Amino acid sequence: MEAMDKVILQHREDPRRTVQPHQVPIEGGTPAGDDDEGILKDYLRNSSFPVVRYVLGPELRVSLKVFWLAVGVCLVGVFGFTVMVCVERLRDPSNVFVGEAEKALPIWSVPFPAVTLCPRKGGCAGGIRLLEEFCDTVCWQDVCTNKCEKFLDPVRTERGICYTFNAVAGALLFNNNSLSNVRDLSNVTRLTENWDFLRGRQIINNVLVKQYPRAAQDVSGRYRLRVFIRNDVNESSIDCTTPSMDAFVHSPIDFPFKPVKPVVIPIGPALVQLSVHPKLVRSQRYLRYFTASTTGCISQVQNQLKYFTIYTQANCEMECHVNYFLQKRGCVLDHMPRTHEMIPCNGTFAYRATDVIDKNAIAQLRVASIPRSQFFRWKCNCLPACVEFRYRAEVSRFNLEFPSVASSNESEQASTQLVVEFAEDHFYPLVRVVRYGWLDFLADFGGLLALFLGVSIVTLLEIFFFCFMKPAVVR
Repeated sequence: MEAMDKVILQHREDPRRTVQPHQVPIEGGTPAGDDDEGILKDYLRNSSFPVVRYVLGPELRVSLKVFWLAVGVCLVGVFGFTVMVCVERLRDPSNVFVGEAEKALPIWSVPFPAVTLCPRKGGCAGGIRLLEEFCDTVCWQDVCTNKCEKFLDPVRTERGICYTFNAVAGALLFNNNSLSNVRDLSNVTRLTENWDFLRGRQIINNVLVKQYPRAAQDVSGRYRLRVFIRNDVNESSIDCTTPSMDAFVHSPIDFPFKPVKPVVIPIGPALVQLSVHPKLVRSQRYLRYFTASTTGCISQVQNQLKYFTIYTQANCEMECHVNYFLQKRGCVLDHMPRTHEMIPCNGTFAYRATDVIDKNAIAQLRVASIPRSQFFRWKCNCLPACVEFRYRAEVSRFNLEFPSVASSNESEQASTQLVVEFAEDHFYPLVRVVRYGWLDFLADFGGLLALFLGVSIVTLLEIFFFCFMKPAVVR
């Protein structure tokens, strides 16, 4: 009896050794009913999160716990404010910066610009002017010919039939699987040689390699385009009081569906000289891992155009224009890309390409402070290409009162000369840089988290380890 009483008393004095009916002792661990309390105590004992350990731990008094709780709330507020500032920097529209590189590139690193000649907007804009009606002679690389079709190819634009020099073939520019009128839009047939426009660079960096689109190897007179435009008025253009032309330069991979900053070619013996300044815009290589909304540009891999195989901002604008016109009118004009399902507009209706911009669209432009000329870029978010060619021309006009000694042909002496050449033998490319990207935001977020809360990735892994991994392994 005395031995039995001692055993009972020992069990009453040490309740930890009491085993409840619903509990099963676990060798080397805590009882199953005390798992939650054991996880919290184990985490607080080993955690590197100081604020949580001070507030929830049993070591400090209540007043000190309240102090650390107040400190934690203030630090969380300051942390949230600084994170909001970083988010605003990430969303800043001017976050993408295009700066000039320090190293110059030779002029043959970019193709010679495409030059397009169109009838002036006016009485003859809708008519078709044949090439032999106005073109007398074309000279390029010491080769002059009166067969202008050797260098100038017809394309269909909103001005009617225009003629372009050094443009990419329509079969390479348009998506032949989707469109049915590629041949009507562009009669350029020469294939690309030694250019990779998907990467925006030459395939072989050698000035002696044959190239198309053509490239200028230097700024000598050998690599300049000279077009002699005839000034006489024939029977086919008798209604035109001023049968002059417009000329403009653009990238060879841009389809010239509308003139951009055209230069007027006047009547009479004159010289119109276009000094071209090229710009090659490149993006840093790491930007290809980011979305277009972050980089502010679209790469050829991200090309979402249905009518074009090569993405440019101008091609995107044209496709947006076609889709918007089709939505408003139910048909497309002759100079627009057309799929097999699209219906061409009836010739009895004098539709103009800009008629679809109605009052509602103009009101939206005013609210967004967008110029009317930029409507389609804004409508379809046509961002620039990550690698693109830009050309800016400086115009000089001279009246030739005396015959040119350089031209022995009388017709050339009475013609208007259009001369297009590069201004310098080098240029400085532009490099697109993201001032503040996701990597910068992640670095700032981690630094602020460690500065204000003392938290790192190891702290987050500790929470996962003590709450999920360790209980699963112990069980």
